[in-house]
Amino acid sequence: MKKNLAVYSVIVVLASLCVCASVYAQEDIMSLEHDVFVDRQRPAAVFPHALHADDVGIDCLECHHVYDKSGENVWDETEESDCTACHGLEAAGKVMPAMKAFHANCQGCHTKEGKGPVTCGECHPREK
Repeated sequence: MKKNLAVYSVIVVLASLCVCASVYAQEDIMSLEHDVFVDRQRPAAVFPHALHADDVGIDCLECHHVYDKSGENVWDETEESDCTACHGLEAAGKVMPAMKAFHANCQGCHTKEGKGPVTCGECHPREK
């Protein structure tokens, strides 16, 4: 029994190390620049990736997703993720446009959690 517990403990520790290593390997994206937005009314949103992934501990799947036919999110951390690969300037069938997707995800979470910016100028600060 103790031997099994030791083996499971080692497996859990190794799995945790793998997850932590992949999270810390992510770059700290400071602005969400995407070519799909050609006629911007405001600058790109400022987005500190490390704050969200490392400090707050938000699961990657909250933002990154690739859905299979059954609707399950099958994205994993080894995949590159560019939101505008699927979300274009305009809606495409059931896929919402990029701006709506960003706003729904970011503002929705900030509103639900009662933390973080929610107004235009807080996310898209004008250059000084």
